[in-house]
Amino acid sequence: MSQDQDLQHSSQYNKDEKLYSELVKELYSTFPDGVTLPPEYGSFVEGNLLRLFIRLARYKFIAKLIKPTDRVLEVGCGSGLGSMFLSQHCKEVVGLDIKEHEISEALSYNQRKNINFVVEDFFNYQPSEKFDVVVNLDVIEHMEPELGHKLVEQASQVTHEHGFFVCGTPSIYSYPHQGALSQASHIHCYDKDELLTLIDNYFARTMCFSMNDEVVHTGHHKMAWFYFVLCFCPKLNK
Repeated sequence: MSQDQDLQHSSQYNKDEKLYSELVKELYSTFPDGVTLPPEYGSFVEGNLLRLFIRLARYKFIAKLIKPTDRVLEVGCGSGLGSMFLSQHCKEVVGLDIKEHEISEALSYNQRKNINFVVEDFFNYQPSEKFDVVVNLDVIEHMEPELGHKLVEQASQVTHEHGFFVCGTPSIYSYPHQGALSQASHIHCYDKDELLTLIDNYFARTMCFSMNDEVVHTGHHKMAWFYFVLCFCPKLNK
């Protein structure tokens, strides 16, 4: 059955059939072949959609904190879905990742004009101007603590003095319950106090939140699956 036939059959269920038909045709003309998601997100759809909603909820939390005028840097953007989410709420996003194949995936399905995806090692990245918001989710746990220090120090150098840095990472208490892929890749997960002690070297003010599934809260940190640390006032002279 064709799209036009489908529209005819559904006409009795639409208040304004003419307008509805025009909008559906516009939608299908914009995305005639749909959108193919990268394998990671395909695995969520196939095996556990809850994980996809939890992933997007992390970006929703950040999206509520940024302004339409902000320039945002996402460090470790992967295949870019989170950067695309954030780009709907700010002026510009730079998505940075060291993995060329993931940036290629991001470029293959990105439809937004205010995102620039870049293959680059963050430790070598020298932007021409600092960012209002620097986002770093699910990255620091892939590093030994010494390199984690270097990561946060570099973040402090590219964050505008009136902006903020967001560090998000699974808690050490969630590690026994993480999937096989996570356990194989996570080098060092953090306790909240250990993470704050590290970040305090490079930012003068922090606010820490816990997250369980899609719920962000200030409850007991040892029961949290994930930490968000909002970091303000970069110590630029460190």
